[in-house]
Amino acid sequence: MEKLESEERGNAMEVIRDACENWGFFELLNHGISHELMDEVERVTKAQYRSCREERFKEFALRTLEAGEKGADVKDVDWESTFFVRHRPVSNVADLPDLDDHYRQVTRQFAAEIEKLSERVLDLLCENLGLEKGYLKKAFAGSNGPTFGTKVSSYPPCPRPDLVDGLRAHTDAGGIILLFQDDQVSGLQLLKDGQWVDVPPMRHAIVANIGDQLEVITNGRYKSVVHRVLTRPDGNRMSIASFYNPGADAVIFPTPALADADEEERAEAITYPRFVFEDYMNLYVRHKFEAKEPRFEAMKSAAEVVVHHAAPIATA
Repeated sequence: MEKLESEERGNAMEVIRDACENWGFFELLNHGISHELMDEVERVTKAQYRSCREERFKEFALRTLEAGEKGADVKDVDWESTFFVRHRPVSNVADLPDLDDHYRQVTRQFAAEIEKLSERVLDLLCENLGLEKGYLKKAFAGSNGPTFGTKVSSYPPCPRPDLVDGLRAHTDAGGIILLFQDDQVSGLQLLKDGQWVDVPPMRHAIVANIGDQLEVITNGRYKSVVHRVLTRPDGNRMSIASFYNPGADAVIFPTPALADADEEERAEAITYPRFVFEDYMNLYVRHKFEAKEPRFEAMKSAAEVVVHHAAPIATA
């Protein structure tokens, strides 16, 4: 990120453009979040798992392994211990159990930094796309600002990685996702040209990836990419993924200026649907671990039905 403030800015922006168009993922270094804060987030998160979640996970792990070794299909299970923190529109940090006051304070501080970084990244994407600064933030706003939350996960050691994945393959439903991952234990992979590629752990890096909503807004110029987490026989992988998503009532649609066509041909060139973000999420939760294309088609069909039924009213 420091290259953006130097004569190397053009090269750095080109790296980001290529990542968004061809990979869906990129890693940020020198992003402005203090290493001391990141180290403390890692320390308290790993301590909280050991003190509050580890025993519960062991019970789940025992049941899962017993079922798998008896021949049951456990491929629809994720080998993870997780909880969710909501920051916007209304925070639930104060209401979550098993967190001490220091953890809550560190969580709020880190979330504020990640939110600022998310909006900075969105503006970099706007610049690369030729959109005005703030366009994507405004597109996400809805009537009450963005939806912003964090999934805190641990992926403990698994003695049978052949039986179960840490997290099954999927694309992310939302906007821009910023991940603070363990720098010692790997496992995150993305799908590129039919091959699984490791997303390597890097000390104090933040991994950014494109969600489904940015694919729609950019009319497919930027792509959300399938990714997964593998289980490992050793090491407990930490993952803190923050999701900067549209507000529930935000209307998401392809930006006409990004259709690769002359102005009079743009309507035909736009291939993605228009929908309310909450409607997409209601569909996503039922089909998260399936291909994204049928979700887009379902939203397009739903929009066409609404237009069809509205037509008689409009002409009455």
